[in-house]
Amino acid sequence: ETEFGWVAGGRLHENKNNNNLSCYLLKDDNSVEDTLKLFFELESLGIKDDPYYHEDDQAMNIFKETIQFNNERYVVELPFRKNWKELSDNFSVAKQRFQNLWRRLQRDEILYSQYQETIEDYSYQGIIEKVKNTEANIHKLIYYLPHQAIKKEGRVTTSTRIVFDAASHQTNELSLNDCLWPGPNLNPNLLDVLINFKLNRIAISSDIRQAFLQICLADKHKDAVR
Repeated sequence: ETEFGWVAGGRLHENKNNNNLSCYLLKDDNSVEDTLKLFFELESLGIKDDPYYHEDDQAMNIFKETIQFNNERYVVELPFRKNWKELSDNFSVAKQRFQNLWRRLQRDEILYSQYQETIEDYSYQGIIEKVKNTEANIHKLIYYLPHQAIKKEGRVTTSTRIVFDAASHQTNELSLNDCLWPGPNLNPNLLDVLINFKLNRIAISSDIRQAFLQICLADKHKDAVR
């Protein structure tokens, strides 16, 4: 018995006639330069800048380089991060989604009327336009956006909104969102908003009507949001 508990001990009948031979060869093909390079890369892990991970910077650089003002609205390009040829047109999915939407609108006359009014308003404001050439072109950036109606009862402004789905994609294909840099979140910190709200006796709250629709898309990328 030991301090750690009971143990078994005794002599073993070992076979001393061992004729096995072993031969080992250790060869290092790495040069001193490669070894030092690997060492410094490991030492700088988490410190060294990697441009592939600066998604926010990539998006902001494209935005700053391409933004323009046409006397009415700002015009921007889509911040693509992949070759646009990797993006399929998504036509079959968008067509099927529209057929489902059409059946829904046929069953709801009020929703159909509101949807039609919204489309006509978009066209009047120049937010949307009719596609002049619908022929397939493998050398052109084309992507069809599915859209649907979202109803929010009790809203003071618009109770029915048209929502576009840029995350839609065909099987084993990329979506439009997959090909774009997401960019930084520029929304103000909620805590800062609440604190600033109490700094003065009177607080004013405002909203931009259809804020995202007030920005125009460059002509070269319009076919990516058909």
